[in-house]
Formats: sequence, C-alpha cells, structure tokens
Amino acid sequence: MVMLDPGMINLKKILSSDVFAEKLLYQNLLKYLVNCSLKEITPKEVTIAQDVFHKSADFNASEDSTVRVHMHNLRNKLDEYYRTDGSSDEFRLLIPKGHYQVRLVKNEILSSRRKHQPKDLAIFVLGIAFILLLLYTVIKPWIAESKHSQIEAVSANNRFWRHFFSNEYPIFIVLGDFLVFHEYHDKLDRPRRIQDYEINTPAQFDTFLQNYPENSPEIWDLGEVPHNAIYNILDIAPVFYSFCRKPDIRFTSNIDIDFIKKRNIIYIGEFKNLRALTDLVTTLPISFKTLPWWHGTITFPKGDSLISLGTSRDWEVSRYVIDLGIIAKLPGHNYENYIICAGFGYNAQIKIVDLITHESSLQLLEEQIKSEHGIIPDYFTLVVEVKGFDRASTTFEIKFFTAVDRDHYLKSYSSSLPINE
Repeated sequence: MVMLDPGMINLKKILSSDVFAEKLLYQNLLKYLVNCSLKEITPKEVTIAQDVFHKSADFNASEDSTVRVHMHNLRNKLDEYYRTDGSSDEFRLLIPKGHYQVRLVKNEILSSRRKHQPKDLAIFVLGIAFILLLLYTVIKPWIAESKHSQIEAVSANNRFWRHFFSNEYPIFIVLGDFLVFHEYHDKLDRPRRIQDYEINTPAQFDTFLQNYPENSPEIWDLGEVPHNAIYNILDIAPVFYSFCRKPDIRFTSNIDIDFIKKRNIIYIGEFKNLRALTDLVTTLPISFKTLPWWHGTITFPKGDSLISLGTSRDWEVSRYVIDLGIIAKLPGHNYENYIICAGFGYNAQIKIVDLITHESSLQLLEEQIKSEHGIIPDYFTLVVEVKGFDRASTTFEIKFFTAVDRDHYLKSYSSSLPINE
C-alpha cells in the first residue's frame, strides 16, 4: 500500500470511463472520498449522508442504509473499472469494507491474476477433469484391450441414458455450489473470504446483513465448489464420450429458473444448493428438509402412511455415515430432460452419480427397480439410502420409487415454471 498522491490518481480517467460515465451520484461520491483521503480526513457515515446525499441533520444510520448501499455499489463499480478500462493502471483505488477512507495499492496482483489465471477458477479446476476425459478418449482403445482395465462406461444402448440424449438440446452439468461472501477484518486490515454453512442463499445473506451491518459483507461472484464435484465429473465424463455429446458446466449460484428452458440438465449437489432448480422437485411426492452439518430428512408416502427417514453420522469414533439422496429423471415442458442427483452429504452424491454412470452398477439399479415395479419408466423419482464410512460408502438401498408422468408439470405446477414458447 502506498500513500494517496494526486499524481498517482487519474481520477478524470476513472470518472469518464464507461463504468462511471453518466453516473453523477457515484462520481460525486468517489470525488468526495478521494478529497477527504487526500486531506487525511476519514469521513463518518453521517457526514457522507449529509455532504453527498444531502440528508438532514437528524440522519440515523441505523434506520437509513443509503450510504452503505451506495458504498457497496461504488466498490463494485471500482472493481468493474479495474477489470476493464483500468486494467492497465499501475495503481488502483481501494475502499476497504467497513471504512470510508480511500487507499492506493499497486495493481500488480490484479494484473498477474488476469494474465496468468482463468477468470473463473472453479471452471478452470473442473476443466482439468475434462482434460482427463480427453486423455481417456485417446487411450481408451489400449485400455479396452487390457483385461485389467478398471474404466467402465455405460453402453450407448443403455435405455436410461439413450432416452436422456434423445433430443438435440444442449446439455449442462449444473453443480450445486456454496455461497461465499467477503468482509473486511479491522484487526487483520484485509478482507476475508468466508463460506458459512448457515448462510447459503441470498435470503439468508440479507438477514445476516441486516443483523450485522457493521461487517459490510458482500457476496463473492464465485461460489465454493464441493470437494466431491471432481469425482462426480470424472464418473460422468465417459457417459458423454459413449454418446458423442459435449456438456457445458454451470453453477446454481449463477442460474435462475429460466435456465431450464430448452436445455437438458444434470444437477449434482446438495439439496440445500438446488436454489432455482428446487422448483423442479417441489411437486414430486417426496419432501426434504435440510438440517445443520449435512443432515436432513426425506418424507415419502407408503400406502396410506408417510415415511420419514433421516441421516446419521458418527464423527467421533468410526466416521460411519448413513446418508440419503434422490435420483430424479424428470420431463420439461418442451421435451427437455432433467436428471437430479441430490444428497445431504458427500456420501450420497458420490454414490448416486456412481450408480448411474457405470454399466454394472446401473444394471444392478435397473434390476432392483424391475423386480419391484416391473418396468423402468422414462421418468421417475427414487430415494436411496447410502451407508458406509465417510466419503467411501459401499452399500445402497432403494427406499422409494415412483414413475413420473410425461405431463407431470402441466398437471401439477405449470403456473410456476417457465413454459417454452
């Protein structure tokens, strides 16, 4: 960090950039803060409210969030400026969270990240998995000839997947990521990036912001990808090879319910990270409730009764886990196909993806369904109980299975889901 020096600040360039052009209020706010900092004055929230926003003398910061909201937006605009027009600036202006003093820092870290790292680190990491897929396609002929081969893809004749790939819609693997936010820490004199298990939706974050406004937290653009995602991608990649289809990747923190239009979607993640995709499962004859620390319950009908199952984890001694998950193959309004692989913890997510992506395990799953229900419909929902040690579950049991009608959503919930036109 360097001293704020007028000679190092090209304020005119910043204010005339596309980010700030015609944004007079934010121009005035930034100029005011820079001038105060050059005079070594740290303005208070009430002072900014009166000097910049022309609030009255009885302004109450606890009841009026005008300054905090505009400061949040100003920081975002500065970040956008240094990603675009200001990417080559030697220094950048920084307004730490919870403070109203402008600081000057070298732009080396930002430039280095922009030159040497991908914009989306999460997608980069997952891209490594697809590089492994490419290597697999190259060496597959040699592997197939070896009696010791351990790689097992599903057959292109497999009914489960053949039906999923039966249309020409683009295919997306949607991963349930965790919400991440950052806040400024006064003692450390730097921002911290935080993933809080109890703050995982915009609504939960807004409640946290209202209760602790002094922390000035802000949602991070990228969520945290669960550790099991790489295993899931490696499991599912050979399926796309078998059907000569190329998937794309998205995260639930970056999509809304309109995203389901004219796309085939495979969701992999926790129940709590379904977000917009929750609407796809709310009309099914099951209900789920997420509880703290990867626990939860699933309720489903059995005869005239309702059965409720819960998860169990022995963290202290054996680390033995009983987890629950669902595999739901669902129809869209316009013949899209959706597969939901959701669990409360890693064990269920890893196991259910493994079940549907290997020929032997998929055949075992299909045999169990046929033995109890006669046929395997195109669309269905099943509840699976998974048992084993943490992240190494070995057994599964189907606890509930039901077919889903092709026009299920048109019958039960058409008013809340986007209809393709």
